[in-house]
Amino acid sequence: MTTTSNLAPPPTFMVVATVRHDANLADLAALRADEEKQLAALQSDGKVGAHHVSAARRTVFLEVMAADEKHVGDMLATLPFAKFFDLDIYPIPLPGPIDHPGAQSPDTASV
Repeated sequence: MTTTSNLAPPPTFMVVATVRHDANLADLAALRADEEKQLAALQSDGKVGAHHVSAARRTVFLEVMAADEKHVGDMLATLPFAKFFDLDIYPIPLPGPIDHPGAQSPDTASV
């Protein structure tokens, strides 16, 4: 008998990580290989998806799958670069109706 799992995917978060102004960039650069190795492990485990870097803005954008914001922070703390970045964590809602006060759904909006 084959069973299928109906587990919902874990919540997704967008993390905007900005290099701190007091970060020692030489120390950061020295950890690059370790960072890439740990990031690859998290991606392989399905915990990190997209990873984009804006060097000009000293900012990294990470798609993270975790139970909640605490787990996101705990997971990212395993990255060697963590001590060099300030994190802003944004929950990304699953597709579905947008729940804004006063907003009309497309089904009820008048034309």
